[in-house]
Amino acid sequence: MILIFGGSYNGKLNFCKEKYMVKDDEIFFCGKDNKDNIEKLNFNKKVICGLHIFVKECVKNNISALDIIKNNADNLNDKIIICDEINSGIVPMKKEDRMWREECGQSLQFLSKHSEEVYRVFFGIPEKLK
Repeated sequence: MILIFGGSYNGKLNFCKEKYMVKDDEIFFCGKDNKDNIEKLNFNKKVICGLHIFVKECVKNNISALDIIKNNADNLNDKIIICDEINSGIVPMKKEDRMWREECGQSLQFLSKHSEEVYRVFFGIPEKLK
């Protein structure tokens, strides 16, 4: 598994496409490709993009994103996962946003621990953390 995270619009997807030669049809976009059932991930594609959107929808529906990720860890072994970093900055005022931030952080901790490679992309510059 490979985990790529960083701020919104910082070039995570471009980095992924260039480094791993990923084509558009190999990417599953959370929220875009699964509008009817947002809590589902498509494990048939090489890349899962927008994991933070998946986590937010799980929180909205009182579903543990972390449990889904843990229960499908075997399906993620050969995947590249892209997620916006939402854990920095001011703590959100809304309870739901704080829960989203916490669930996303816990999910990223689990994924980074089980990933072979972890990258943080900042303004288009990748930093390999693992």
